Amino acid sequence: MAIQQLTLFVQLFQEFSDSYPYSLEGLNHRASYEKQRQQGRRNFEEITTAAKAGEDITELIIWKLLPHTNTPSNRQKGVWIYLSESSNTDLSEWFQWLEKQEDWSVITRAIYNFVTSCITDYHKFLVACKNFSKLPYSREFKIGIITPILNAVKPDDFLLINNKSRKVINYLSNTKHTQKLTEYPYINLTGHNLILELAEEMQKQNIPAMRDDDLFDMFCYWLVDVKKYNFISENIKSTDNIYKTNQDQDQKINVINLQPEYTLTQCSQETNFTETELTQWIRAINRKKQAIFQGPPGTGKTFLSQKLAQHLISRGDGFWELIQFHSAYTYEDFIQGIRPQSQDGKLTYPVVPGRFLQFCQKAALNQDICVLIIDEINRANLSQVFGELMYLLEYRDAKIPLAGSAELFSIPKNVRIIGTMNTADRSIALVDHALRRRFAFITLSPKYEILLQYYKEIETNFSVEGLTQLLEAVNQEINDPNYQVGVSFFLRKNIAEEIPDIWQMEIEPYLEEYFFAQPEKVNDFRWEKIQHRMSKTIC
Repeated sequence: MAIQQLTLFVQLFQEFSDSYPYSLEGLNHRASYEKQRQQGRRNFEEITTAAKAGEDITELIIWKLLPHTNTPSNRQKGVWIYLSESSNTDLSEWFQWLEKQEDWSVITRAIYNFVTSCITDYHKFLVACKNFSKLPYSREFKIGIITPILNAVKPDDFLLINNKSRKVINYLSNTKHTQKLTEYPYINLTGHNLILELAEEMQKQNIPAMRDDDLFDMFCYWLVDVKKYNFISENIKSTDNIYKTNQDQDQKINVINLQPEYTLTQCSQETNFTETELTQWIRAINRKKQAIFQGPPGTGKTFLSQKLAQHLISRGDGFWELIQFHSAYTYEDFIQGIRPQSQDGKLTYPVVPGRFLQFCQKAALNQDICVLIIDEINRANLSQVFGELMYLLEYRDAKIPLAGSAELFSIPKNVRIIGTMNTADRSIALVDHALRRRFAFITLSPKYEILLQYYKEIETNFSVEGLTQLLEAVNQEINDPNYQVGVSFFLRKNIAEEIPDIWQMEIEPYLEEYFFAQPEKVNDFRWEKIQHRMSKTIC
């Protein structure tokens, strides 16, 4: 979050905490969150029991799973009364659009299946939203309709998102999430990260007995409905001037040029990893702020890191950069150090920032996520290269002086670090426990189905089944997940022509090193021994 937005948030939140939570309306509002969740959970259990018994759940879905306005008529019907007027409005608009629909049993069953799928497996959340949105009656089915029940059953996974909170999240995070259901997984992730970032400021006000996400939702309600903030910039293109309005006062905000959109679906298609896997890894990176992809050669660690970085900066003003460590890499190269310079015939010794400090200085000028990829991170002497950064990686809010400088330094909150580590590299032993506990470690193994998908898409005459079987045999002989041969060696459009060279010049030398004391095992996989098996794969 930009300093400008953070400063504004602190001021507004102070005003909110002084005026609203302890008012009569605020006290009722605070009590409503858990009360509504408890009722939502009871309703869902009732619906689930009826569904398992084979009963018609049409009316139960309409009246007890979806949120309704607090009116005498609705109270008499015993429907699920929900506080958020935004959610109620969304539901009314959807009902009006569905007036001509006759098969309500099909519609309500689809809603129930959608909710159940999200709750049962969070990793299917994105797919469930996409699948439901493809149904003909899902049009006008907005985020605010479904978040109350999801939040009621699984509050740690699903935020309450309505039109009010969406506006505030978009403004504070500089995003442009819409009310479409397909946007919910993304704004849910944005909201979680934002609340995590703001939690310390919110907790300073000592408002008791409230979850951070409930407190943020209540703040959003107050900001839009009570204070009457109106964010009019949501539909303005990023190249235009952006304004926020507070009653009769206008304040101009600097123009921000955003990165092009790069969706999770695009990332999945280009990396051949599932959206579920990618979502899990992105959550780990945002939670820990730094992660390392580790695995044997040829598993796509660097390529995947670049694509994830591209997704992380999507639709934001951030950027990503890549550096590669090596055995001669030093603290002075990475953090800062004295570099002799000649100026006007005199030799000076200024302290010059290294690559990481330069990256952080640039990232501090941006609002959104910026990603530094450190390729082959374990090739350097990490304890020496990182220095004080070891402390700052764990305590992101801390500021400490760096060696050779009295100036305090901290890592900007929008910085993410992704490292890649070749587990077949002997220098992996140099990665000590102190560094390991500061990173999320994500292991990549050879994924043979990537070969099948790759050659299916490029429509080559090369048949990959024999190659896959051969790689499995090689890796079975290696019998060590840290040293297996990955598939990226063979992702070549002219594989039929190039595979003899690839095998003899890349795979055989690798096997010779691994089976140094067992040359007979290498001989079993010499090109002249296995080419007859490969010929079966070439049409």
